[in-house]
Amino acid sequence: MATSSTLTVSELDFDKIKTNLKTYLQGQTEFSDYDFESSTLSILLNVLSYNTYHNAFYLNMVANEMFLDSAQLRTSVVSRAKMLNYTPRSSIGATAAISATVTPNDTPVSIIVGANTQFTSTVNGVSYLWVTSESTSLASQPNGTWMGTLNIVEGTPLQHRFSVNTTNPVRYILPNENTDTSSFTVRIQESVSNTAITTYSLVSDLSTVNSISSVYYLQENEDNLYEVYFGDDVFGKKPINGNIVIVDYRVVNGTAVNGANTFVSPSSLGGYTSFTTTTTSVAQGGSLQETIDSVKFNAPFKFQAQDRLVTMQDYKNIILAENGDISSISVWGGEDNSPPIYGKVFVAAKPTSGALLSTQKKDAIRKSLKSRNTLSIDVEMVDATYMYIVPSITVRYNSELTSLSAVALNQKIQDALITFETENLGTFSNKFYLYEMIEKLKAADVSFISVDADLQLEKRFVPVTTAISTYQVDFNQPIYQPHTGHLGSVSSSTFTIDDTSGLALDHDGYNKLRTYTVDTGETNIRNTNIGNIDYDTGLVSVLNTIISAYAGDYLSIKIKPRSKNIFGVRNQVLLISGASIVTINDSTEETTSTVGLVATQGVSTTIITENAVAASGTTLSYSI
Repeated sequence: MATSSTLTVSELDFDKIKTNLKTYLQGQTEFSDYDFESSTLSILLNVLSYNTYHNAFYLNMVANEMFLDSAQLRTSVVSRAKMLNYTPRSSIGATAAISATVTPNDTPVSIIVGANTQFTSTVNGVSYLWVTSESTSLASQPNGTWMGTLNIVEGTPLQHRFSVNTTNPVRYILPNENTDTSSFTVRIQESVSNTAITTYSLVSDLSTVNSISSVYYLQENEDNLYEVYFGDDVFGKKPINGNIVIVDYRVVNGTAVNGANTFVSPSSLGGYTSFTTTTTSVAQGGSLQETIDSVKFNAPFKFQAQDRLVTMQDYKNIILAENGDISSISVWGGEDNSPPIYGKVFVAAKPTSGALLSTQKKDAIRKSLKSRNTLSIDVEMVDATYMYIVPSITVRYNSELTSLSAVALNQKIQDALITFETENLGTFSNKFYLYEMIEKLKAADVSFISVDADLQLEKRFVPVTTAISTYQVDFNQPIYQPHTGHLGSVSSSTFTIDDTSGLALDHDGYNKLRTYTVDTGETNIRNTNIGNIDYDTGLVSVLNTIISAYAGDYLSIKIKPRSKNIFGVRNQVLLISGASIVTINDSTEETTSTVGLVATQGVSTTIITENAVAASGTTLSYSI
């Protein structure tokens, strides 16, 4: 047999590697008569194959870890992200706001509630510590009390001190998991004997850093802990021998405390024991350390933006990269606003917990964006507005194709509707297609023959009951008006004007909004011109009136849309609410079950919108 010197090396499977080695040896004259399956040489082939397979797998994994897209280990992902100047987001403590009223027993010149004043809350049986994020001066009131808003943040305050030793350098690593890097205060004391202290700031723009800049850098290390480090006397001042590095920070619990709304106060505030507190903003904004998948997604976009804000996508990338507690964001220029406001960029964000961002969170985002803006563009944070899709669903089914009861079939429809809402709605720029909902419901059971649905759109707001006000309720969807004089496309919940209760809204079929009451079954028009309707844009305006009372927690206005496909625009979030479901046995034409209120997200998350946009004299104007 001719001697073969060819060895195939392209295979990575163990069995194929062994086969290739065996084929190679069989081609050698010395082994032409060997039975490789029963000989001792087979054991050696197994060892060689295993070793080759092990090395191939190891080298493949090493190669994978060299690239951000394919890396699996967190240390590799963080290292690759660092090359893009990206530091993974740490855990973030939730924030809340408390209104405090102190009644002093003397006549103080001022009352100051110090930073790190401690509060506690209990969530699911676990107690959590909260502290004031900064010192707050209370304002004196005419009645002798002192009032103010305290911004509190969840977390345990800690301090670490490191001695600088240039002979035996140490790394300034914070040894606790769930460290909130946004709470860092980094200072350097000159020495043990010299207590002069310099506060250092985190580098945000390297182009502004020189050899004497008091700045620090931040990175996540190989043990998933955060490390502070300093410049080299070129890009930032380098600590010298004998300096003491002091780092104050908080260790937090992330998402565990979101939604907390009851806080136990300390024994005294500002040195006084007579005080009351009221929660004005429930806890939100808590988030866990950024995940590997999130780092892979955000790092390239952050690098692409180069820490400057030019395009709408730049705003989205930077805000999402720096705020793990935001689930969805919408950004649009002032030229696309309604009405247009030039020179501004509008940002609306939806938190992962709750429905609206707190004032503190909006201020923090605005401050973060301000230094990155180009030219004289102003950033305006606006709340998400919620529009509710109200479907009336009728399902026909073939009773011969199912053994389920009508109630069970109805429940299947409800479950499918809730799933559809979860998968398709609840964030910005959502698009609701009626046919997609119908297909989802019809697929819920093989017995369903047809699904029909009529739609209404609903918006909710709280009227001002003490002042003449104008309300502009913008659905941003054309209203169904097939011909002039058509009625029934606008309705509302009931309210009171002057001494007339039980009023509701409808329209005259032209462009005027009316009020009416129903008395002993008879409809009586009370005001033929309380506002206007723009059927093409979906703007419903209630003009110059005092709504002194209303039924329930809010006033609801509903329209019948012209299109069955509903698109959210700008800061509009779509949810499903008030859905009704009727099942009909197709054989008997009998209505077998009816449900009037499906427990969708739009029912459990009721958002009241009230945004003042203008004030003139005694008339307030609101855009909803």
